[in-house]
Amino acid sequence: MIDFIKRLLGSPQTAPRRAPTRMDEPMLSFGAAGDRFVRIASLDFFGQYRRSPDGRWLLAWRDGNDAGTHGGHRSSGPGRFYLFEGDRLAAQGRAERPNDGQVADNGNFLINDWLFGDGLKGVFRAYRSDGTIIVERSFTANLLNSGIADDGGIAVCQTCNAPGPDGSLLAIFDLASGREIADWLPESGWAESYAFPAAGRIRLRYHDGQAYDYAIDGQFLDRDRWIDAQARSDNVHVLHNLLRGAALPPMMGATIMASVDAILAKPEFDPTERPVALKVRGLCQEALGNLASALSDYEEAIALDAKIGLKRKAAEVRRRLA
Repeated sequence: MIDFIKRLLGSPQTAPRRAPTRMDEPMLSFGAAGDRFVRIASLDFFGQYRRSPDGRWLLAWRDGNDAGTHGGHRSSGPGRFYLFEGDRLAAQGRAERPNDGQVADNGNFLINDWLFGDGLKGVFRAYRSDGTIIVERSFTANLLNSGIADDGGIAVCQTCNAPGPDGSLLAIFDLASGREIADWLPESGWAESYAFPAAGRIRLRYHDGQAYDYAIDGQFLDRDRWIDAQARSDNVHVLHNLLRGAALPPMMGATIMASVDAILAKPEFDPTERPVALKVRGLCQEALGNLASALSDYEEAIALDAKIGLKRKAAEVRRRLA
């Protein structure tokens, strides 16, 4: 009789548990406008979130253990992530240290897993809206950020600086085929976010409002415009890096010198940066054939900082003048 009742009612241990299709208590509570955190009372969850461009999907993640006692760098206690379609819980999962979530209009979403422990490492994962993995890649570098096209077809992730082939790498993934299609080092540096304006094109967007397009294979389509913007920078280190890393049109030297002169004329200019500024101006002067002016800048820069790396340059210019 007891067995019959158990079969009729179902044993607590063996009765199947239906996955929820809608939260009994959606309870997605948000902070003030601009706050990127969400609280989900029914899941005892507090973490960051991002919505899809059309607002249909919400991806939430927490880089901390379930008890809320350990977050960020740690050796155990995996974090969680949840995907909602409206107030329906569509997918959920775990990662050691989930970060930088992104979600597209079709529900495809990204998680950068920063992993437990020390060392330069990270795992990029792209998921379908049901939580199954589309593509996964491990890196021997920390992950900086990621991006996904509005339609969920293309995704990218950017690594931080690191020794070896994975350092400062931008990797591109075709989510329709579930494979990586390219990786390269963006000449314009680490971007803040990404857009996908046309087939075969990726747009890197920066903190200063600038944006530059690349082809999928890494060809820098907006290189001339980027060089011009860099040459007009008010940061001597940006100008210095430009001279070290790019083949510049000859007349760009005059633009860079004008930028240096404007920087040196600022009342708030930091005098500790004067040697670098003089080095940049001297290199431009030399490239334009103004050897006496170049030598004057080199000698002053060396007097201020003997390790500025100009002693051989100065000696060579002296020989040419002689």
